[in-house]
Amino acid sequence: MHSRTLWIIWALLVAGATLAGFQAQPVWGENGWLIPALVLMWAITIVGFVRPLPAEVVMPRVLRPLRRWPALLWLIVLLYLCLTIGVWLVQYQPTYGRPLAPVESCYLLAVAWGLVFLLAYGMKRQTVRAMGQKLGKSWLSGVLMTVTTIVVLFAGAEAYLRLFYITTDGYGFTAMNYHWYQNFYWNQLNSLGFRDHEPSPDDPQQPFQRVMVVGDSFAVGHGIDNIDDSFPQILERTLGDGYDVDLVAKSGWDMNDYLPWLSGYPLKPTIVVLSYYLNDIDYLLTGERSPDANFDFPEDPTLSAFILNFFTPNFVYYNLLQFTSTTRTQNFQISLVDAHLDADLWTKQSAAFNKFIAWNQENGTRLIVLLWPQIRAVEASIPATAKIKAYFEEQRVEVVDMTDILKDQTPAQMVINRYDAHPSTAASQLAADAVYRQISEPPPSASNQP
Repeated sequence: MHSRTLWIIWALLVAGATLAGFQAQPVWGENGWLIPALVLMWAITIVGFVRPLPAEVVMPRVLRPLRRWPALLWLIVLLYLCLTIGVWLVQYQPTYGRPLAPVESCYLLAVAWGLVFLLAYGMKRQTVRAMGQKLGKSWLSGVLMTVTTIVVLFAGAEAYLRLFYITTDGYGFTAMNYHWYQNFYWNQLNSLGFRDHEPSPDDPQQPFQRVMVVGDSFAVGHGIDNIDDSFPQILERTLGDGYDVDLVAKSGWDMNDYLPWLSGYPLKPTIVVLSYYLNDIDYLLTGERSPDANFDFPEDPTLSAFILNFFTPNFVYYNLLQFTSTTRTQNFQISLVDAHLDADLWTKQSAAFNKFIAWNQENGTRLIVLLWPQIRAVEASIPATAKIKAYFEEQRVEVVDMTDILKDQTPAQMVINRYDAHPSTAASQLAADAVYRQISEPPPSASNQP
């Protein structure tokens, strides 16, 4: 290597990789490559510094054939980058919202060190000029340029999605959705396992009303990065002193999940807000009746792994090819509405409603149902939401129907993104305001009473 600057960069890379490697000591057992790689890097680097002769004679013999055929060197460098970066993406899945682990930093610095070795070790200026002349005359240069352009575009798309598109989809299929949960959901759980702040303990000296929000992904703030922007947290701030709003909700829950978790919660509420969305009947829909049956999943294991581990094909396969399908979306929407109109399914779901109502009556709690339509299909949801609302009102249960609130809103502003129809922060604010108004009103005298 004939450039002092490159020598310094090379040395800094191996030193940085070593420092990061020592910081990664707790995971050495899981990364058996780390110590041997650092030893090899230091050995080659020291040879280059201390013994110029081996650096000038022995090592170039390994690289000299590549310098004679620069197109081959270009291909090897391209394959090296694709392989090493691909391994990093698959093994560690870097995304926005998650800082690099020390082992990742060590790995990437080692990759950069190896790249400098391939491109510059033992390289002279006249060799560089000769290689450039050969590439200019070779027909392979055009092919390699095309392949390189494709790789760069793929890498750019992958980087963009990982940096700026860690968000949810409406069905939980995509890699972006999975890593949103890794970065913004699982690390925001309280000691009880819910995406909520710690509940305030009961205090006989300063009594307050405990509001329990029970629900699924609509209640937990699916797609909302900051839990303080979800409607239970907004409601707690709006209610102010004298209230504590606690969350008993998890993504994927259905109506059959709510009562066991509510009754098992260690603190007793004075008000229960049931956040009900039409897919809370999913547990009764199986086989071809499942709404997820409207979507296709890759069966080939190689294709499945490629789509699963890389965001670009994942985005294309799920978002562009499936979520933009009007037919699939309409079928999904219709299946949830039709489920509530089916006599057999309604009998089973209303039985679950009755058990939930009875628990609140037995415990003397005020029950309020927050009823969500499909935000992008509010009008189409009315046959189901109207039936649900009428049923609860017949049972003398208070209902906050978001149908009336959302039907005059711009749908694009009420949802997380074009592929995810969960409530946005704006819709969460509207829901919190509506529930606040309902709580502020005196409850019906006989509501929820045995």
